Amino acid sequence: MPQGSSTSAPRSRTGLRARLAALTRPRPPGLRLLPVARLATGARVPTEAAIRAMAGATPVAGNLLLCRVLGRYKMLAEAGDLTLAPHLALDGFWEWWTTSFLARTLRPGESVVDAGACTGYFTLLAAELVGPAGRVLALEPNPQSAALLRRNVALNGFADRVTVEEAALAPSGGRLLRLVVPPNSPMDAQLLKQDLAPGAGPRPLDGRATLLVRGRTLDELPGLQPDLVRLDVGEALEAAWDGMQRLLEERPAMRLLVVFDPARVAQPAAFLDRVAARFPLRRLDPEGRPRDCAPAELLAGGTTTLWLARDRAG
Repeated sequence: MPQGSSTSAPRSRTGLRARLAALTRPRPPGLRLLPVARLATGARVPTEAAIRAMAGATPVAGNLLLCRVLGRYKMLAEAGDLTLAPHLALDGFWEWWTTSFLARTLRPGESVVDAGACTGYFTLLAAELVGPAGRVLALEPNPQSAALLRRNVALNGFADRVTVEEAALAPSGGRLLRLVVPPNSPMDAQLLKQDLAPGAGPRPLDGRATLLVRGRTLDELPGLQPDLVRLDVGEALEAAWDGMQRLLEERPAMRLLVVFDPARVAQPAAFLDRVAARFPLRRLDPEGRPRDCAPAELLAGGTTTLWLARDRAG
């Protein structure tokens, strides 16, 4: 028998258990979590470096990674995910501009909707920032991502303030819609465009494998009174906007973070006209600071995070 062959498997299991224990055991008093206030300081380079120094990922059962995120949270991610998971595992953060902006903007006791929550990165951050008196509604249509989202919320002790709903924002009517989940990219799951037109009936498939998911509008959700809504819903952005008009009328002080990509919107110029009729157009810069922008700038291409608020704060 070759030397070491009888002990390689036990050693491997022992090493895995040790790495998992290191991530999950309580930290000693001298080893503190990164203060959440650090995210709001605007000192991007040293804060990113501190988060990276605390980042780590350990394989766990079920093809999952357990990651240390933002120097504070434990997040389960799919090992086969080649979009979000590598950033969480190696860097410990995602989209600094939105992360820092939320840390400066959200206040204890506020209510947040995170639509397109994926596995919960922004949901966890929002849950801590709004505190025990606040509430977060996380909407995610992909069943596999929604399952990890629920586990991540519970793992970090936020189940008392976070509600997870497995649904897509889409035209009203509550009908079932078809969702495409690209291989190795769960965060890029998208509804079929032909299902998003108001009153659309069954259409032929285009050859891609799909999942059936429930469609909702924000106006249909009972008792919803958010202070901030984050929309990261891809092709469903126009339908999501149309389905929250009553909410926009009833809550004029509500603020929105909207992920906008003109290539993923059927009529991007018309959509921006509708948005600009209600809010000044502002986008987040790489440092997470809002600045005024013109429709032509947004239509030039690329993904932008819009900050929509009637006041000039932020």
